[in-house]
Amino acid sequence: MSVAKCVRTGAAVLGVLLMAEAAHAADPYYDGGYKDQPAPQALPAPFWQGFYAGGNVGGLWSAVDAANNVVFVMPGLTVAANQSVNVSGLFGGAQAGYNFTTGNFLYGVEADIGWMDNSGSHTFSLAAPARSITVTSKAGWYGDITARGGFVYADALFYAKGGFAFLTGGANVADLTDGISQDSGAFTGWTIGAGLEYLINPRWSAKL
Repeated sequence: MSVAKCVRTGAAVLGVLLMAEAAHAADPYYDGGYKDQPAPQALPAPFWQGFYAGGNVGGLWSAVDAANNVVFVMPGLTVAANQSVNVSGLFGGAQAGYNFTTGNFLYGVEADIGWMDNSGSHTFSLAAPARSITVTSKAGWYGDITARGGFVYADALFYAKGGFAFLTGGANVADLTDGISQDSGAFTGWTIGAGLEYLINPRWSAKL
């Protein structure tokens, strides 16, 4: 019996980030006499350049496909397990990265790590020959390393990201009638997404 490594996962993420900011001068010099009023000071522009770190939490939906799996139920006979298990759950973790800015354009790298609860199972029956097959999705640690790029408008950043991802959970297909099963092991592959990040103040931001 073989197990194809195929998991499609979508997620909605809410994160809060602490951004490192360069020191601003705190002692401006004004020329003039005793009665002169202080010169008006412009507010600092949104600061995106540099290192950041933070946490995230969200919800996920996942489909573990067994369409490419073949269960050997007896010599000379194969039965395709063309069923899948659809699960939903929560996940959370931490991320860190570094931003570069050129005008209103931003680019950089970001890494995430956390725990993903996408556990669930689905059992179905085969009529001929009579067998009971269970497809199971298991929770585990996830992580990714991605490139990120976007456009800064006022206090908002519109961005997209993509790169390498892994999940230690995996999937299992079991023939309950004969008591045999096969694990997929950890998953590795690509990830892609997009989001909106908003600068609350020069040191804190939130993103969805």
